[in-house]
Amino acid sequence: MSQPETVLPRAQRGAHSQQLLSVLLGDYWFARAEPVPSAALVDLLGLFDVSAAGARGAIQRLAQRGFLVGAKTGRHTEYAVAPMTREIIDSHVRVLFLSHRAPQWDGTWTVVAYSVPENAAGTRRALRDQLRQLRFGALYDALWLRPGDASESIEKMLAKMPASLHPEQLTVFADARLPRGADQEAVAGAFQLHAQAVGYQRFLHHWESVAQRLESGGPEAALDVMSDSAGLPADEALRVRTSIMADWRTLRRRDPQLPDELLGPDYPLHRAVAVCATVYDALGPAAESAVRRVLRPYRDDLAGHVTHHTFAAATSLLTEG
Repeated sequence: MSQPETVLPRAQRGAHSQQLLSVLLGDYWFARAEPVPSAALVDLLGLFDVSAAGARGAIQRLAQRGFLVGAKTGRHTEYAVAPMTREIIDSHVRVLFLSHRAPQWDGTWTVVAYSVPENAAGTRRALRDQLRQLRFGALYDALWLRPGDASESIEKMLAKMPASLHPEQLTVFADARLPRGADQEAVAGAFQLHAQAVGYQRFLHHWESVAQRLESGGPEAALDVMSDSAGLPADEALRVRTSIMADWRTLRRRDPQLPDELLGPDYPLHRAVAVCATVYDALGPAAESAVRRVLRPYRDDLAGHVTHHTFAAATSLLTEG
């Protein structure tokens, strides 16, 4: 008997097992402090064709990085997500679910110019890394910019910089303006918008047809078609939902998050947002049930804490929400 057609993509597309596990915990164990049995985490990764040895290795590496904290319960090991401040949690939520909602922009920029001696290559490298993390773009080698007023962020950054960076080596201009008509061309180069757009186009190429089938047939119909003899429909929903979020996290964390006025009318960000939200939100309930099923044999009391969230209700995850 021939296998039914798989409408939604099964492949990991190279997503690392550590990334998969961090997505799973962020999506279904959001801001929870209770530890989860390591065997359950291994079983969850097994749904993505990660071997038991590979899953245990991923768990151990996440623990070494400080993302997970291990604890012993009798002969069994459990892992909790390391405590995070609400500021950090809110920042993650905004980047993934809300940062495409560009705030109003008054056309001004924060411009940073620096002059670091050639023999201080480590200081120069650290400064550039920090500016990238603050979503500044390099207009020239030693001239960086970001829309809006980022003076406070620069002050915090300087407090963490090595003592080898002297205050007189860096100048900050707030409320700056680029020459009229130069914004689009300068920004495209400074923030590598072409490469960003290619990433979103690839995302759309892989996922847009999935969103269209979900919209036309609904999640139940799509799950009926995409299930196969290797697993349950809910497991397939979990695989797909986690895969699209892994792709989305990579894109959004590379994105400079610029105002819409700087992106141009054909920039594919908002099409990609709509596709991701359609797939992610529609498959949430089924994917949540799959995680509960995996966790229940190990800790039935914890299975009831499994939840999922959506783009539509993302603001409720924020502290002020």
